[in-house]
Amino acid sequence: MRHKFLLATTVGMLMVMCAFAVQAQNTKLTGVTGDQYVISAKAGGVNFVSGTVSVFRKNGTSGYLLAGDELQIGDRVTTAADGKAEILLNPGSYMRLGGSTSFEFITTDLENLKVSLKTGSAVFEVYAANEFRVSVKMPLSTVALTHTGVFRFDVLPDGTSKLLVFKGKAYVGPMGQTEVNSGREAALVKGGISVSKFDKDANDALDIWSKLRGKELTKLNASLQRNSLRNSLMSSFGSGSGWNMYHSFGLWVFDPNRRMWCFLPFGYGWSSPYGWGYDFDIWNCRLPWYTYREPFNPPNSGGSGGGGITPGPTGSGIATSADRGSSIPPFQRVQSSGGGSSSGNSRSDGDTIFNSPRGRDNSPVFTPRSEPVNSPPIIAPPSAPAETKKPGQ
Repeated sequence: MRHKFLLATTVGMLMVMCAFAVQAQNTKLTGVTGDQYVISAKAGGVNFVSGTVSVFRKNGTSGYLLAGDELQIGDRVTTAADGKAEILLNPGSYMRLGGSTSFEFITTDLENLKVSLKTGSAVFEVYAANEFRVSVKMPLSTVALTHTGVFRFDVLPDGTSKLLVFKGKAYVGPMGQTEVNSGREAALVKGGISVSKFDKDANDALDIWSKLRGKELTKLNASLQRNSLRNSLMSSFGSGSGWNMYHSFGLWVFDPNRRMWCFLPFGYGWSSPYGWGYDFDIWNCRLPWYTYREPFNPPNSGGSGGGGITPGPTGSGIATSADRGSSIPPFQRVQSSGGGSSSGNSRSDGDTIFNSPRGRDNSPVFTPRSEPVNSPPIIAPPSAPAETKKPGQ
């Protein structure tokens, strides 16, 4: 009798586990089959893996890292000598790992994302600004990336490291006392920091691969399908973990055909940190007018890691979303700092966005309002291009 009871209990547990597995699989397939896209605004997605890449999870489990996995704070990723990986940071930003490299996330906050690079080499292609920085902690120093650009890090086994700024600006040291501009490299050793010029054209395999990936992913953005993406955006908007325009600079969109994530900017006419233009942005989708409104309780996108860090010389401070006004979405705030560069990618299709004047990069201008935070403004939806008559009509 006892044997039958144990057998029935075991069978029941297996059936429940199978049901959960099928449900989880179906949930995933629903998002990646047919004409549906998967939408995300989080950091930590694994977009590409080549060679041997392993992960030791914070919960004590370990295994090989695969494209499509998600990393949590405290998960340790290590590439073998033949390994490469592309990790999604905040929407629009990527970290690309070379061989014999190890890292983990410290925080994934929009306003102050932090990565611990233990050893090896990584290229960061990031959108950043004074109040939206990416910080890289290394054995002997910490680097704050406060300008949109492309940055290369090399950490040797003895802890000494090197930063190369291909584009953008970085501050080195706990108080950001050393500024490193485009075309300069910083050697970080136990005795201090030295800055010098370097040849930006002397690229190795990791630099070349990163640049090619950046170009490929902007092309992937251009292939997004308006109607399918519109459906996916609407089905995920406003849910418990759904997106809104006050969370980030844009969204990660998973393309089911190529099985990769690409960036969908909220800004109008953005280009990648490498300089390639994004042809498709959220305004192409012609979403309902209410999706452009501020939520009743706008989130502090920076979480617990948004303040208290000086980006440059001692005492320069950092502006948080509370300081700047939460009624201005992050993508508009980073555009105002020059972080959403639109080099040569302005549109001229006659769209009227928000019925307001355009910014210097042809993006819609958000005007801070005087109403209370809990009273969202009424914002006009994007309108269709005006019809132009030819002479004689």
